[in-house]
Amino acid sequence: MHNPYFLLIFPDELDIEEEKKRLYELIKGDEKIKGIGETEEYNSFWDFEKKRKVSKIYVSHPSHVPEVSDKLFNLGFYTAEHDIPYHERVLTDLASQGFWIFDTKGKERKINVTVYDIEITKYGQREAPIDIIGYSNLSISFVSNSNLKDEDFFFQIVDMPENEGKIEQMIANDENEEIKNLLKFCDIASKSDIIAGHNILGFDNLQIESRIKNLLQKSSILSDEEVKNFKNFIDKYTRRDQSFHFGIANDVSIFYPSSFDTYLAARKFYPLEDFSLEGVANFLGVEIKDRIIVSLEEMALDERTIKYNEQDVIEEVRIFLSLIQQGLPLAFTTGMPFELLFPAGAVKMWDYMAMIRAGYHKKIMPPLCRVYDIAKKIGSYGSNKKEIAEKIRKEGASKDIIRVVKYGEEMPEWVEYPFLICGENNEIAYHFPGGMTVKPDRDARSHFIPWFKVIVADVGAMYPTILRALNAGADTVMIANDEPDEWVWLKRVPEKFISIKKPVYREGGEEFVDKGFLIGVKISRKPGVINLAMRGMMDFIKKIKKEMREKEGKEKKRLQMMYQSLKAARNAGTHGILSAPMVACRQFNLWGAALITTKGQEILYDTLQTLRQGNARVVYGDTDGIYVACSRSASERLRKALGAEYGKEDWILQPSEAYEIIEECNDKWRKKLQYDGFELEAEEYEAMIFVKHKNYLIFDIENDKVKMITKGNNFKGSDKPDIARIILEDIMINVLKENLSWKDEEKARESVKNSIKNITMEKIKNLDIENFDISAFSLIQSVQPHKRYKPNLDGSLSVYGERSAALEKLIGKINARRKFRFIITKKPLPGIRKPTKSGLKPIHYMYPLELLKDRNEIDMEWYREMIKNFVEGAFGLPNIDVKNQYGLDKWM
Repeated sequence: MHNPYFLLIFPDELDIEEEKKRLYELIKGDEKIKGIGETEEYNSFWDFEKKRKVSKIYVSHPSHVPEVSDKLFNLGFYTAEHDIPYHERVLTDLASQGFWIFDTKGKERKINVTVYDIEITKYGQREAPIDIIGYSNLSISFVSNSNLKDEDFFFQIVDMPENEGKIEQMIANDENEEIKNLLKFCDIASKSDIIAGHNILGFDNLQIESRIKNLLQKSSILSDEEVKNFKNFIDKYTRRDQSFHFGIANDVSIFYPSSFDTYLAARKFYPLEDFSLEGVANFLGVEIKDRIIVSLEEMALDERTIKYNEQDVIEEVRIFLSLIQQGLPLAFTTGMPFELLFPAGAVKMWDYMAMIRAGYHKKIMPPLCRVYDIAKKIGSYGSNKKEIAEKIRKEGASKDIIRVVKYGEEMPEWVEYPFLICGENNEIAYHFPGGMTVKPDRDARSHFIPWFKVIVADVGAMYPTILRALNAGADTVMIANDEPDEWVWLKRVPEKFISIKKPVYREGGEEFVDKGFLIGVKISRKPGVINLAMRGMMDFIKKIKKEMREKEGKEKKRLQMMYQSLKAARNAGTHGILSAPMVACRQFNLWGAALITTKGQEILYDTLQTLRQGNARVVYGDTDGIYVACSRSASERLRKALGAEYGKEDWILQPSEAYEIIEECNDKWRKKLQYDGFELEAEEYEAMIFVKHKNYLIFDIENDKVKMITKGNNFKGSDKPDIARIILEDIMINVLKENLSWKDEEKARESVKNSIKNITMEKIKNLDIENFDISAFSLIQSVQPHKRYKPNLDGSLSVYGERSAALEKLIGKINARRKFRFIITKKPLPGIRKPTKSGLKPIHYMYPLELLKDRNEIDMEWYREMIKNFVEGAFGLPNIDVKNQYGLDKWM
């Protein structure tokens, strides 16, 4: 049985037994306090040389923790871990005691999954019944084992279905049938290990929970047994919570034992523009051909809606089967249930993993706070921790500040120099370098040139290995008062910090340091909580990579998906989680973050110099890696995939030599760091074209065909129909085909620019809608009821309001926000008196795709102009069509 608690910290200078006696007297008769635990020794988080005496204060209910903590603080005591949500407290405590989520202890285990979707034909009306529940049951077998002591993790999916099974549907024609269906669903859900579906936390679960509660309150036909069963489900298997998106709170409902929301999972793993069921299904390639779409207004208890629900469930099962291969191993490795894992950012995820290790190694976990906000105000309460605590006891402060200050001597060190974080003009006062950059248009002069056989020294794994090698973390690095263990580079430091804090520092002294200060830091010899978690994750990834080389087919694909999710989590767990002053976090430590980036700068600078000394042509560099071009001519494999004639290789540097230089750098830094796991991972691409920093094109071969991958905002075109990206790829593959070899860089650059211009105009001229699926021309937008749109200043409808009103003439009343696929047509929507086609999206000319009868109605001239503008903007080439002259406003 777990009891809610927080920690009481005894100040160093006081007698513990006397303080305990005083405490017993002060809390006598307080029914909210259940008891005081034994005195224990915990490790300080911020000062790795200190131990602190603590006792657990047990309370009668989790909601009493903040209030009792405040009371003890005001009585002169310090408290800690008083802000951990109780469900996280329980889960992390259990994990630290060996009760690890999804741990089968090395034995094969089969789990039951229910994927479901509901339809409400009267959605938006009060007390609307749940008319249709469609679901499918499946099972997954896996083997896993966790060993927190040695940070050793193993996970393997043994068996899972490849496709959806039978789809069951429960349809309610009246309240009696609805109650019967809901009771059956409660029984199915409570016997399942995972409840899954798309947006179930924010919709399906929420609607079912709300409907059951409504029936419990108002239904006159429920039997005592039915009431009992419903209450049992609500009390034992559901929990209401809130999710936050861009600061806006939304209610969610979690169904236990575990809720796998494929909407949130897709957001976790993929950077999509459209996370709707349709968008994710299309992205994963699991969509149903000739899919039925039913709007809220069209919902009815008819064959079409029933079929729509069935297809929903089929696609949701397919999506689940894809995403579970990433989600289940990540949930196991992090120790986080899906409902916590998927909405969590990198900071929250690594704070959670740190909390498990803090519990296991008895280390006081810091408070959750937005560091910048605290730093902005806390300086007015005093210059040291004791002053701050005493003044706030007398005068009070905001809840956010009190949450931090109650820690007393265990407050973060930065509370004594907040001016390093928030400057006099409310700016971030410090600046430390991120990854080293080699910009293609400014530094490398490599832009608009086709580079072949490009080898990337990937630094993604470098930062985690630096963290592990140096033991860089929030609880392991602090400012040195004497001889430092390492130096960290800050490009900007306030004069006030240097004069008041008096750190050990020097200006310059390293080749890679162009300005700022090197500040001395001390590093703990014991691994920190993030280092421990990183060790477990990196060792697990190493095992997966070894297996990937040995396996084929389905097993290899499954391992690749596991690898991708764990790799992303690993790469997110370094300096970013230690240096996020604008994000609520527990482990902000500027020195730990700067230690990682400083060593990274040193390694990258050294690698860059070593590559250049080896006559390598470095064409790009950023936080992703250092890119080396090996050839001026396309390989035979690339030419064959393009259908081009054979051509001679023209090496700048043999690829084997580039690999040797990278391995030489690896060997050098393994020795310097005294860490055998250090690695600059090498990847190879057939061809690349760089435009500017963080915007470039990769050309590789997949199934004997050339595939283009775009990187950067220039090429996203998220506000444009798919046809823009389809034509862009067609253009650039043809550009590559025209420029398969070159001798002079400047001439190659001009040749590529001319090819882009000429091929773009040719493709636009010959654009034929009959060669494409019409959906490629569609724009997805949401439309609300026209009265919800803010009117113009004169009271008239805005363009969005006019469109909504016009659409109602075509499809009937729009009662709620609804997504449409639109096509741009030659004629405006009916009833719009003064249509305008100005702007990126001509709102008045957006016609619903589902109502389009004749392709000749499509405004192909608009699409041609849109594609031309997209290409011009992507490459910064404003005169592709030299015949036309445009005003400045076109490019603004």
